[in-house]
Amino acid sequence: MLNGVQGMIGETALVTKDISGSHHPGSIRARGEDWLAIPLDPDETIKAGATVVVADVERGLLVVYATAAQEA
Repeated sequence: MLNGVQGMIGETALVTKDISGSHHPGSIRARGEDWLAIPLDPDETIKAGATVVVADVERGLLVVYATAAQEA
């Protein structure tokens, strides 16, 4: 089992501040803490209130994508 940020890959989180591409990180709430996040698709915008999945960690930022329920 991985600990720390790497251990968050695959977990779901709540977007608390809009994520608007790789140059405008937003915020997510995961494991009871706030984290900066960017979208897996650099052209995607994910709105606050959406549920996301942590896909990776890049330059200290969590890389996320919206869950299927949010994409519909």
